[in-house]
Amino acid sequence: MMRLDAAGRVEYASPNALSAYRRLGISRNLVGEHLGDLGVDEKRIYGVLDTRVPAEHEVEANGATVARRAIPLVADGSVIGALVLVRDITELRRRDRQLLTMDATIREIHHRVKNNLQTVAALLRLQARRSTAPEARAALEESVRRVSSIALVHETLSEALDDAVAFDEIADKVMAMVDDVASPERSLTTRRTGSAGLLPAAVATPLALVLAELLQNAAEHAFTARGGTLEVRFDRRATGLRVDVVDDGGGLPEGFAIEGSTRLGLQIVRTLVVSELGGAIEMGPNGDGGTTVVLDVPLPSLA
Repeated sequence: MMRLDAAGRVEYASPNALSAYRRLGISRNLVGEHLGDLGVDEKRIYGVLDTRVPAEHEVEANGATVARRAIPLVADGSVIGALVLVRDITELRRRDRQLLTMDATIREIHHRVKNNLQTVAALLRLQARRSTAPEARAALEESVRRVSSIALVHETLSEALDDAVAFDEIADKVMAMVDDVASPERSLTTRRTGSAGLLPAAVATPLALVLAELLQNAAEHAFTARGGTLEVRFDRRATGLRVDVVDDGGGLPEGFAIEGSTRLGLQIVRTLVVSELGGAIEMGPNGDGGTTVVLDVPLPSLA
């Protein structure tokens, strides 16, 4: 702390204030000095003697950063001086700059991963077009979809300021992607209700892949030539997220159980939900004659 007289001269300076100014390169005794003569942009500080309004200011010099807050002292309507609170925040600002640099680096990494995944997807797509075997073409196209789903998460993370993403945007893009690759002779309608909110990247990446697999599985197997409706419902709760993927297609085969399914897509879904996300999955008929898949995914705190 320092105390100024009505003219802006230092009447008292605590040892910590002297130490902070020494960090700025001012080693002489401050008592008796006019604050405006110190050469570290003091006008905003001693200017409170005229404005009578408290002022805050940070100054950087000699590799140090010092924050100051000036409070005018008023007696009988006249300004008799000011108190200046001085704090050395050099380390705090250094850490702030490190965090900004780290955040920018992480976003750049996500951007490059997204670009690399899109390149892989493009190569797989090219290979699928050149393939003459229907099974090989179908397998490559499925791989393109899976890689693209993961790329969507990294694209969102490259634009985010932290390691959490607004999953609704990703879900909408996944649904649009499935709609685009659906057979043109089918009239497929997709919609989303509810909101998943912000999800950690560790949850968003596998969940995006799960959602893409479930929607693609329904688009391929649930509907005949007439097409139908696919709906994704989000129910965000205090302990986790419930996701319902509902279709009004032809329903499941007699005796079907997801645990015993040999389809690669459903095996991937079950592994990701149970092992990766620590959640639960159920798949069964609904009242509309179609199928409902229910996911219960626990969510870690974002704090």
